[in-house]
Amino acid sequence: MEHVACPISGSVEFDLRYRVPDRFALEQGELWHLVASRASGLVMLNPRPSQHEIAKFYEALDYDPFITLKSSASLQDWAYKFIRQFISLRYKARAVLKRVSFETSQTYHVLEIGCATGDFLLELKRQSPATLNLIGIEVSEKAARYAREENELNVFHGELLSVAIDEPQDLIVMWHTLEHIHRLSDTLEKLYTLLKPNGILVTAMPNLDSLDAQHYGKYWVGLDAPRHLYHFTPKSFAALLKKHRLAIVDMHALPLDSYYNALLSEQLRAAAQGKSGSIGAIVRAIIWGSLAAIHGVTPELASSVCYYVQRMR
Repeated sequence: MEHVACPISGSVEFDLRYRVPDRFALEQGELWHLVASRASGLVMLNPRPSQHEIAKFYEALDYDPFITLKSSASLQDWAYKFIRQFISLRYKARAVLKRVSFETSQTYHVLEIGCATGDFLLELKRQSPATLNLIGIEVSEKAARYAREENELNVFHGELLSVAIDEPQDLIVMWHTLEHIHRLSDTLEKLYTLLKPNGILVTAMPNLDSLDAQHYGKYWVGLDAPRHLYHFTPKSFAALLKKHRLAIVDMHALPLDSYYNALLSEQLRAAAQGKSGSIGAIVRAIIWGSLAAIHGVTPELASSVCYYVQRMR
């Protein structure tokens, strides 16, 4: 375990915000501390597993980015995969391509960090009018191998700071990845150097200012301790980026995340309280997911926010 300073202010003075369980290990009864920096307001996991200790907390194949790898799946898994493949990935690729304006006659360099099995890269390639030189990075060796062998993508096993990629990128994508990274400042500096002057970094993260985060509190699935190390809001993320000569140029909600987060939060709360899932929990998830999606019309209040970031000029 390690204690760390706030990456925005450098302060080591914190106030306890939540004690939260690991949603994959409720039976162990261990509670993780989420603390708020007195200087910046950023909420983060502290203390936290070190980079050498964290791997064991990703071993559950129920961790959603790796559901593609499961040999057998529940009805909920199949529903998740269907919605992800035919709705979510298509929406994300369309939203990104709308903002990057790739020209048909050009070739562009695209890097996805935390690409899992590479499904988004494939969808981006399918929709793009331009030729794309695609590269992925994935910390799961099994997922990276699947991306290479089954999806025929150029995917490196490792993390951004350990992989030899020096080619400037037109587009860098991180779907729900940045909040997992231990060496956050070093990673942002590397992202700055990899972005072309007009390149765009797209990163999506849960939003601690959202309606569903406030409603579910310590049972909000977006907290996901101990895998999520940082819990940003648009304000705190902008403050962090400024330190690294980066700035948010656009943002929007990911509407489906409102329902997904509400459903898993209902399930987590029921499990933590020793209750079984019920039709009532599904109804409540639909209601709170809908309310969160409505609030998400204002991106600063969305359940998950997709940020578009560029180098400061």
